[in-house]
Amino acid sequence: MSNQINIVFASDDNYAQHIAVVIASIMAKTKEEVCFYVINDNISKNKIEKLKNTADTFKAQIEFITVSEDKFINVYLSGHVSKAAYFRLALADILPNDIEKVIYLDVDLLVFDDINKLWQIDLKNLPLAAVPDYGIMASVRLCKQKKQVIGLPVGEKYFNSGVLVVNLKEWRKEDYTKQILEIINNNQLPHHDQDALNKLFMHKWKELELRWNVIPPIYYLFNKVVFNKKLRNSALKAKSDIAILHYAGSYKPWQFKMYNGFNDKYYYFFALTAFKNEKMPQPAENMRGKSILRQLLRLRKADFLSKILKV
Repeated sequence: MSNQINIVFASDDNYAQHIAVVIASIMAKTKEEVCFYVINDNISKNKIEKLKNTADTFKAQIEFITVSEDKFINVYLSGHVSKAAYFRLALADILPNDIEKVIYLDVDLLVFDDINKLWQIDLKNLPLAAVPDYGIMASVRLCKQKKQVIGLPVGEKYFNSGVLVVNLKEWRKEDYTKQILEIINNNQLPHHDQDALNKLFMHKWKELELRWNVIPPIYYLFNKVVFNKKLRNSALKAKSDIAILHYAGSYKPWQFKMYNGFNDKYYYFFALTAFKNEKMPQPAENMRGKSILRQLLRLRKADFLSKILKV
C-alpha cells in the first residue's frame, strides 16, 4: 500500500486561489509524498494551470475531478455556502475505488503542522474523524437547535466538517453517500452539509484534538467558550499550539490587507503560490459591517486572556 497522503478539496472558481495557499502551507511542513485531489466546480483553465504550477513548485501531485451535479439538484444553499460544499459528501463515489482514505480540507484554512500526523490517525471501522465544534457546543441556543433539527441530545459533541479524515472503504461498504444525500435532499438544515454529517454519524465518529481545526470561537476565545468550564482549558491549549487555523465564518483573510496576527500568515503562503501576482485584497461583494478593527481588538483580548488563563 502506498504511503502517499491523499488530500481533497472542493472548490468553485471563486475559491481556487485559496487552494493554492493551503497547498503551500501543507507542503512547507511535510516531507511526505502528497497527492491533492480537487473536486472541480467550474474552475477556469487559467486557475487550474496556476494550481498545477503551485503543486509542481512543491513537487506535489494534483488531480482535478469534475462531478455531475445531478446528485445535488435539490440541496439547500444560503449565504456563502455553494454547491461545492456538498461535494465532500460523495467522496466515496467521486474518487477512484483504490483510494480508501483521504483527508478533506476546507480551503479557508492554513496548516501549521505536519499533515502526516493527521494522516496516521487510526480510524479502525469508523467512517470519519473530526474536531468538536466549540462554536456550536458553547451556545445554548445552537445546542437546542441541533436537538430540534438533527436529534442531537443537548450536551453531546457536535463536530465541524472543515477538517475530516474520511474512511472511504467504510463509506462504500455501508453506502453512506446514498444515506447522506437522502438527508440533505429532504431537509433544509441550518448548517447544511455539516448538520447532515452530524445527523448520520451521531456517536459514530472519532474525535481529533482541537488543535487540528481551530475556528474563530477558539482563536478569539469568545466569551461563551472562556466562561464554559468544560471547554475553556482545551480551547486555551489548542490556541497555544495551532495545527490548523480555520477562518470559518464571514471574515476571510483575503478580504483585507495584511494585518499581523489576523492574516499575515495567509499572505506569507500566498506569496509562494502561482497566484502571487493577483490583486489583493479581494473583498466580498458585501463587506457591510465587517470591521477589521473589531477583529484586531478580539485578537488583543484573546492574547491577554491566553496569558492570564494559562492551562
